[in-house]
Amino acid sequence: MVSADVEALSGLMDDLLAAVESPGNAERRERPEPRISVYLENLGWAQLFDYDMNDFYGSAETQLALTIRQKLYQFEQFDDDSPVTPDVGVTIGMYWDYPMVGLSVRHQADGVPLIQDDHPLSREADLSLLAPQGFRTGGEMPRLFALYDRVVELVDGRLPVHFPTWSRGPLDMAVQFRGYEQFVLDCFERPQFVHDLLKWLVEQRIRWWDGYCEAFGVTDRTCGIADDWINAPFITPAIFHDFLLPRYLELEAYHGRIPFLHSCGDQAPFHQDMLTIKTLDSYEQNPWTDIEATLRNIPADKWLTVSIRNADVLFFEEEAVRRQIGRIVDRCVGRRYCIIGQALQRMHDDIREDLRRTQRWIGIVRDTVRGRILAS
Repeated sequence: MVSADVEALSGLMDDLLAAVESPGNAERRERPEPRISVYLENLGWAQLFDYDMNDFYGSAETQLALTIRQKLYQFEQFDDDSPVTPDVGVTIGMYWDYPMVGLSVRHQADGVPLIQDDHPLSREADLSLLAPQGFRTGGEMPRLFALYDRVVELVDGRLPVHFPTWSRGPLDMAVQFRGYEQFVLDCFERPQFVHDLLKWLVEQRIRWWDGYCEAFGVTDRTCGIADDWINAPFITPAIFHDFLLPRYLELEAYHGRIPFLHSCGDQAPFHQDMLTIKTLDSYEQNPWTDIEATLRNIPADKWLTVSIRNADVLFFEEEAVRRQIGRIVDRCVGRRYCIIGQALQRMHDDIREDLRRTQRWIGIVRDTVRGRILAS
């Protein structure tokens, strides 16, 4: 377990604030588009710094110390285009909002979440098995507030502290309640139940956000949606159109703006419907979505986040990287976009080898991007 006393935390905050004010950080803020960045998943950090994620989620001192150390490591070791910022967040898990709808979540030491898969709703399509929960008292909120309050106390006004917000969408939660196969069958055999379940889940998110806005004096409710199961062929365009789009439009009306819609799969078959979410101004070009389809379907005024598979970052051949990135740059002329090496974690026996490869990958990508833009 990583621990830190108050004096050590003060020193880490000094280091973070110095990095924020450094000339190198100022230079990063001025770098031109397209910007290049990489990020480690939670389990990547746990592997690098050798800690138990349950200690991270369970101790304010541990979480604050590791959060700052990770921000400094990212800034010092990866010469990407991500400026280091002085803020810190708090969290009790990757899916901390699931308990707010009645699904328990535990975590392995390496950070992998273990989400309840035996809820009574998985056996019976009966919404009376669900119950609304209070903003401060439901789910793991008491533990989250305790963690937040302690981190605020520890930073003593030196750093902004962010409370997490509910971005998880209704599809993920519905699939977790019912199981994937049963959810798809529900769409055909009991469609009204699916409509009612998704609507109930959206209502819980809205209730939570009402409580959040009241507790923290928030007036800007802007928030994206994370629904990992938006992935063809796991759901069809008809399922998206009939069941999900009305809920997303409901969330757009509530939040005022939905800046992103995240998923872990092919989004191209859903682009036409996604474009009816008028405030959705950033689209994911993830590794499972054909870039040619994205460029055909998505207007040029929309921002593109071009994500590169972690395997392509950590097991690269230089010429393959140059071809891949060159193709992206050539096809994205006239568009605003960024390039992200995503979800990095240990893939070699020694994680330091993964980090060395990441550093080298950033250099190759930057050189390729600059060369292609200068040549165009």
